[in-house]
Amino acid sequence: LFNQHVRSRILFKEEVIDAGDLMLVVKNNYFWLDNSSKAGFIANGDIIEILRVKKVEEMYGFNFATAEIQLVDYPDEIPFETKLMLDAINVESTSLPRQRLKDLFFEIEKDYLDEFPQKGKRYEQILKNPYFNALQVKFSYAVTCHKSQGGQWEVVFIDQGYLTKEMVDVEYLRWLYTAFTRATEKLYLANFHKMFFDTKN
Repeated sequence: LFNQHVRSRILFKEEVIDAGDLMLVVKNNYFWLDNSSKAGFIANGDIIEILRVKKVEEMYGFNFATAEIQLVDYPDEIPFETKLMLDAINVESTSLPRQRLKDLFFEIEKDYLDEFPQKGKRYEQILKNPYFNALQVKFSYAVTCHKSQGGQWEVVFIDQGYLTKEMVDVEYLRWLYTAFTRATEKLYLANFHKMFFDTKN
């Protein structure tokens, strides 16, 4: 919801994805980059910038975009064209559920049934298929504390969300420490319980 509102109310973006969008990779991908590249592979947690959206299409019952992207953490890496799995953006889970990936696998398999009667050869082709290897991404304007680890920003907003006194334990304080230390200049606390503030002074 935060990501949707940042895009619509602050960036005034209406398309599903658009040039300039920053996206978080949510699943390791070894298909699109050569082993000799500086990054080696596209890792879960990497942030990409969409430079240009070339095409949005529906294939195999899924929605994809063909886009030119740049790895934000590897600015010397040459921009490259890739496919993005748009269905992964709004799923509740971290990435596309396993069953949906199986559905995609078997839909793509239909394309190879005549050409590759042997199952092993067919599976080799599927594993090299660009649609099967589409990058799974979500918008990265707002991320979970877990996904933000290792990154820092000048200004950070933290939304505490629903919290009871019983939930304030050592694990929660570790989470809070991680969240607080993402900011280098300013930190804004949203929807925090009043017990976290000293109102006497």
